[in-house]
Amino acid sequence: MVLAQYFESLGDEPEDSGDVPALDDPALEGLDLPGLGDMEGAEPHLRPDMKPGADEGVPPQSAEDTKGNKLESGEVPPPLDPADRPKMLAELYEKLGGAPNASSAESIMTAIEELWAVSGSDTVDLLMSRAAQFANAAEIDLSLAILDAVVDIAPNEAEAWYLRAKVNVLQGKPERALADLRRALDLDAKHYRAITDLGLVLEQLGAKKEALEAYRRALAVNPFLEDAQSGVDALKREVEGQDI
Repeated sequence: MVLAQYFESLGDEPEDSGDVPALDDPALEGLDLPGLGDMEGAEPHLRPDMKPGADEGVPPQSAEDTKGNKLESGEVPPPLDPADRPKMLAELYEKLGGAPNASSAESIMTAIEELWAVSGSDTVDLLMSRAAQFANAAEIDLSLAILDAVVDIAPNEAEAWYLRAKVNVLQGKPERALADLRRALDLDAKHYRAITDLGLVLEQLGAKKEALEAYRRALAVNPFLEDAQSGVDALKREVEGQDI
């Protein structure tokens, strides 16, 4: 898969609550975060609502506009207690597995992926969103440095390991990506993006049978993953034919 497409599944920057956590947070003391000293108040490398090739002539929605639209539609999400996240994810994964079609699955996937991005720490969430921006802007070394710090201060955050795995793929380090993906899945065994990317990395490393198993595992959680289904279609004849 083209690397730009591979990284495209990273979420855009979360909505700004208006309270940007300070980067002198005590949790970051002693960590090497190159390039972050001027991050507060600076223009990001990419506008949060854009990916490479997007139309720069379209103005982004402000956080207030976005919240206003949600209010008009009646969608007012309650404050999330991070302690409730595992239970909420378990319920959503179950609903996703039983969704009758891709259309009904879409809103469930959106809810799941929003929960992935909520760590319970404003600082960690900000750093992960900045790492995604830098990676999309091809600032791979800076993105990786940020994510190295994030997994140090939040080692139980599956999304941080998942994002670092993707950046390691971009940096041409599939073995490191493989280790990060397995760590992410130790923390959230049904993280279907991580399972799919595990298949991609295993396939890249030549472990086609294991890659096929990973793709099927991802589809068992989320039957509507096009990448995983494509992986199964491409590998099943070759792999299963070898076993006959």
